[in-house]
Amino acid sequence: MSADPRPGDDTRLVRRAGFAIAAQIAVAVAATLLVVGVLTYSLTIRAEHTAEERAVRQAAVAARDVTDPGGGVVLIEQLADGQVRASDDAPADLAHLNVRAVPIGRSARRVGSRDYEVFAVDHPDGRRFVAMLDVTLRRQTGVRLIESLLWAGVVGVVGAALLGVVFGRRAVRPLGRALDLQRRFVADASHELRTPLAVLHTRAQLISRRLSRGAGPDDGYVEAQVGQLVADTRALGEVVDDLLLSAELQGRPGVGALVDVADLVHDVVRSVRPHAGERGVTLRAAVGDDGPLVVLGVRSSLRRALAALIDNALGHTHPGGTVTVHAGRGAGGVELAVEDDGEGLDPAQAEQLLQRFARGPEAGGRGRRFGLGLALVREVLHAHGGSLTIDGHPGEGARFAMTLPTAGTPHR
Repeated sequence: MSADPRPGDDTRLVRRAGFAIAAQIAVAVAATLLVVGVLTYSLTIRAEHTAEERAVRQAAVAARDVTDPGGGVVLIEQLADGQVRASDDAPADLAHLNVRAVPIGRSARRVGSRDYEVFAVDHPDGRRFVAMLDVTLRRQTGVRLIESLLWAGVVGVVGAALLGVVFGRRAVRPLGRALDLQRRFVADASHELRTPLAVLHTRAQLISRRLSRGAGPDDGYVEAQVGQLVADTRALGEVVDDLLLSAELQGRPGVGALVDVADLVHDVVRSVRPHAGERGVTLRAAVGDDGPLVVLGVRSSLRRALAALIDNALGHTHPGGTVTVHAGRGAGGVELAVEDDGEGLDPAQAEQLLQRFARGPEAGGRGRRFGLGLALVREVLHAHGGSLTIDGHPGEGARFAMTLPTAGTPHR
């Protein structure tokens, strides 16, 4: 029973790899933003802070009085007798400052609603000078800068994570395709081995029955069947090579050799006929006599495509029915058609039937069932530049026609 494949452990591993890449990208972006933030803060706020410290220190050390300290610095002087004087631009809040309570050297002080950078120095004559610089705006700017950097970091990390998911999926997509191709190879090989093995099993059974009835070594039937058995065994070895050749043909359409379609039809029909006989179905070939039928391609690939169509027809033809393989010239080139008088199908379902693991609609409890066969046929035809046409009606049989470009007369 065919079923849609479900994601396995390898699919989950591919997804995990994509998320791991996304996480690594997010961490890398976060680290980059952190470094940029630290550098930005150091080059702006820290640089301004250093300049402020230098300004108040120089003003306090060089002061001789409180007049015009410049640079936005306010000077406050306390004489030896306790009298306090301030520069003309000193805010009113500083008039009540206890100068003696200000520690010598650099400090920071909040007066009212303003923040100041402070530097105090005692002169040898007993006077104390305090230089003060309003840094409220710089501190507010620093807080806003830190907040902005934090928000930018959060947004950047989230954005990087989202982009990382996208890029991570793109990065692991080739790996996913490789794993998918691996699964498809296993499925294709398993499917393609099924029909040759069934034919071999049938032929071996026929030989065994013949021998059990006392057939002698000179029996021509046994000899012919053994010879065909060898040919069928060789066909099994060609399956894997055929998959590789088909892949090469898709990558390089010019690869291939001239294939005699008439000879191919007779070869496949001769090989599958005993299997059809075991099912009680008559299998016959009908090759046109309107000249050589030659195409450019991979013989083993075309052979398995035709065998898949015949196998599909045999599986849906009742005992006593007939499957006919036609070969001749058509409007688009060489046409290979497999026609049966079995259960039939609805042509409206043709495109669905060509999908991998598709199943035909149920009809009276016995519907046409499809797995990989028709999908593989379409892939072979696509590689050969051909097409597949499906026709039929429920209960009136079906016709599958492969059309391939004509290549000309084969070399002798």
